Amino acid sequence: MSDPAPLRHPVPTSLRPLRGVRESFFVHAKHSNVDKVAQLCAEDAIGAVYTLPSGAKRLEALARTVATHRAIAGDEASVMADAGRYAGTNRVPATAPLSTAWLEAQWAQGIRWALTDSGYVDRDEIDGLRALFRNAAVLPAAADFMLALPMDTHWVSEHAPDVRRLVEDHGLPVAYMLGADRDPLATRAAVEGLLLLLESPVPSVLLRTDQSAIGALAAGASMSAMGTSSALRHIFPPRPGGPRPRVFSVLVPQTLSHHGADILAATINSMPEETYWWCPCAHCQYSRLDDILDPDDAFAHNVHAITEIARHVMDGGDRAQSLASWRALCEQAKHIHSEIAYATGKSWSRPRFLTAWTSHLV
Repeated sequence: MSDPAPLRHPVPTSLRPLRGVRESFFVHAKHSNVDKVAQLCAEDAIGAVYTLPSGAKRLEALARTVATHRAIAGDEASVMADAGRYAGTNRVPATAPLSTAWLEAQWAQGIRWALTDSGYVDRDEIDGLRALFRNAAVLPAAADFMLALPMDTHWVSEHAPDVRRLVEDHGLPVAYMLGADRDPLATRAAVEGLLLLLESPVPSVLLRTDQSAIGALAAGASMSAMGTSSALRHIFPPRPGGPRPRVFSVLVPQTLSHHGADILAATINSMPEETYWWCPCAHCQYSRLDDILDPDDAFAHNVHAITEIARHVMDGGDRAQSLASWRALCEQAKHIHSEIAYATGKSWSRPRFLTAWTSHLV
């Protein structure tokens, strides 16, 4: 099929684009959501990273997911495949061997940049980190691949120079995915470490993250991917019993934060005249955010709204302008959170990444 024309102009190209990848902004999603994700990707001209199931069904799911995505989003749509072996109660360590067959399966599906099936680099596991690079060094170089680096955020906040040295010694493009109990980029040290890593001449990307995906893109990531659910916005420690149930959340664009639909509706009801409740994204079309009544509406709104923010930030043109635009949005979001807290008398769950990014970018 031919590529569908996007309904909006694409997010501007990354400041350091990857060969053969036209999109700079991606969403990170479950493979089971491919139908609705692909439609949103087609409308906004963004890419998708799909996390696939473990075990014998992975290769079948890979083929089905890529075929479905491209049938909807177009033959040239960028897709990446995340093996996800680093997450969950049975996650594998970084010392686990990397699979050449997994890379070849991705290339066979026409994926330009394959991701390694890396295990998790826990806090202070330097042997595991070094093992990942040693194992990647013997993988075939006939096509493009990235070394997935799923790691505890301690490596970014405390040991970024060591990580960067390993990256540059081996020269392999890398995909950072960060793990923590809470937001991995909630501190100034973590943001500074990430920026140091992104300044490396070796191409790097940030996957499975939250709104900081936009900051990373502004800072020079070759691409970035924001998770479509809280479970895919960073790597959580293993939790027995599976994910915790919660009400669906809605992104409030001007606050750069997600809030449960029930809490959001109650807050809007207490101060309904504020302009920041009205959303101009392609899904909402200037309706009020408490008109979002179900998870499917929220899913579409969240993707369109965050993409519009990325589009705005990256329209700056160069790194300094893009980072200044991102900082201004974070400062505005902090101010609006304070307004809401003052008006309602309640703390309105302000994300810590807002302060982390603005305290660095002064």
